[in-house]
Amino acid sequence: MQKQITLGDILTEHGGRYISQNRLPEEQRGLVHLLSACRTAGLGSHFERCDQCGHTEKSYNSCRNRHCPACQQKEKLEWLGKRMKELLPVGYYHLVFTLPHELGQLCLQNKKAMYGLLFKAVSETIIELTRDVKHLGADTGLICVLHTWGQNMKEHPHLHCIMPAGGLSFDREHWVHVPDKNNFFIAGKVLAKKFRGKFLDMMKQLKQKEELDFHGKLAGIKGPEQFNRFLAPLYQKNWVVNVQKPMGSPEKILEYLSRYVFRIAITDRRILEVKDGKVRFSWKDYRTGRFREMKLDIGEFIRRFLLHVLPKGFFKVRYYGIFSSRYRKQNIETAKQLLAQETDNQKEEALEDGRQVWVKQDTVWGEILTLIKNYRQPNCPACKKGRLHFAGLVKELPWEPG
Repeated sequence: MQKQITLGDILTEHGGRYISQNRLPEEQRGLVHLLSACRTAGLGSHFERCDQCGHTEKSYNSCRNRHCPACQQKEKLEWLGKRMKELLPVGYYHLVFTLPHELGQLCLQNKKAMYGLLFKAVSETIIELTRDVKHLGADTGLICVLHTWGQNMKEHPHLHCIMPAGGLSFDREHWVHVPDKNNFFIAGKVLAKKFRGKFLDMMKQLKQKEELDFHGKLAGIKGPEQFNRFLAPLYQKNWVVNVQKPMGSPEKILEYLSRYVFRIAITDRRILEVKDGKVRFSWKDYRTGRFREMKLDIGEFIRRFLLHVLPKGFFKVRYYGIFSSRYRKQNIETAKQLLAQETDNQKEEALEDGRQVWVKQDTVWGEILTLIKNYRQPNCPACKKGRLHFAGLVKELPWEPG
């Protein structure tokens, strides 16, 4: 069976040449070197021991960088385990807010400012509309995940959001459900229009504070009048906000929570071949729903990958509303208690009426815990039953013993 070509392989062989031929920020140069050394002798090694049979083996250290496709699975499992404990027994909406392609270059030159603006505009849009008594009249929660790429690795900034189907009442006395007859608590066009207005208004404020850079091709819109002319068509354009109906099953909730969090611009499994100075990889054409193949020069492939390196310290996953860090634990416990009490009341009413009722929440937690357990499969090559765990660093000698 042919060995899977990895991003690390490409950077190891061609990254040095790419760095020497291009002026790169220090952060990008460092990342190329780090990913090239991932799971090689360059980062040292450690011992792993099976928790069942005691089998011990030596493994190379991983870089654990968030842009490394080889290091995402472990991070994903750890994050998923934490989030599943917080999962509420209700349906969840999956929303995607996409910035127009006209803003792509501005985002690349101002990643921290523009991507931060995207988080702020989206979260304020949802929180304000859900708190409005004309729509939902409750405090909901959001988990937001930033993606900056499309399947072809070009710039395509968009935000994936997970939102429960409802929220806590303002007095924290009951859970406010989204009416079953509605696909969402508000029309998609209203949602998109408010998001558009908020984002463009916030961008104007950044411009007035001189917190945006305009280099190269963007120098022509640096002046106030030119910038306003640049923005005018964006106010008239229909911005894309995609809302998927809530899926109540644990399997779908798992998919919603984990599918997008640790994805990067290109995964190793999509890389098919490196030959004659080109990288061949698969990509999904969402217009047709079909998978296609693309070839890029190695230099262009590396360039597109580096487009999506986030600023140091920038958080690509953020939590809002009742899921915000400060009151998350308290709000989630309150919501679980209210929903559990609601289920008990439904059972009592059914018994009093002589009816039998099946409530989905009764089984959801058992299924969720089973799914989490199944995610951590045995990986011991000796007994096939246990899992390998860290057992200490390998002490590297400063010389090779003769």
